[in-house]
Amino acid sequence: MSTSNTDKNQLVLGYWALRGLAEPIRLALHYSNTPYTEKFYHQGEGPEFSKEEWLSEKQNLGLDFPNLPYLFDGDLKMTQSKAILYYIGRKTNLMGKTPAEEAHVMMLCEQAYDFRVKVAGVVYSQEGATKEGRKSSVDRFIFEDLKKFDDYFGKHKTKFAVGDHPTVADFQLYDNIAVGLSVDEEHTLIDKLPNIKQFMKAIRELPRVGDYITKAHAQLPFNAKQAKYGGKVLEQK
Repeated sequence: MSTSNTDKNQLVLGYWALRGLAEPIRLALHYSNTPYTEKFYHQGEGPEFSKEEWLSEKQNLGLDFPNLPYLFDGDLKMTQSKAILYYIGRKTNLMGKTPAEEAHVMMLCEQAYDFRVKVAGVVYSQEGATKEGRKSSVDRFIFEDLKKFDDYFGKHKTKFAVGDHPTVADFQLYDNIAVGLSVDEEHTLIDKLPNIKQFMKAIRELPRVGDYITKAHAQLPFNAKQAKYGGKVLEQK
């Protein structure tokens, strides 16, 4: 779905060449079959990890609050990853069917995002530099936080996060949960989380999403190059 040539009739999504904060947006775009052009920005290698490719354009794009990711849709130019995700959700009818469902969608997106921020605190720190440190984070909070999502799925007993139809919450949850699971190098957590296991399988089986996850998604690292873990593509399990 993403291309290298700009088409004024397509959305433009700008972000680093990694999953990071943009991946839930990409998943929603693929599921909704929304044409878009992707603008990848590449970091330099360490130890400087130059961001010049982005910084050279940052102030010249007409953004009110220049940042990554950004989205262009005609005259609309916006930043903030979850604001973009909610915009795509409303544009493609993926925000739930009632105000109550929309409230749950946003709640789950915010909760999943908070979890990802906590995991980032590990993988970008010295704790994430060693296998022992990463295992400590699994024991200290990753399993506990994932268990809350597992319990949520078990309680609501719906095929997807909010009802029996996909919403943008599914894509925020899918990628943010995958980030947490990636830190479990012994691959033992998933079998302790049967509802999450079922949920992740359901998302991978969605039209267009499965192909994207298998191909383009799998070729992008979770994190930026300066991360102590996940700054390179991890082996898929």
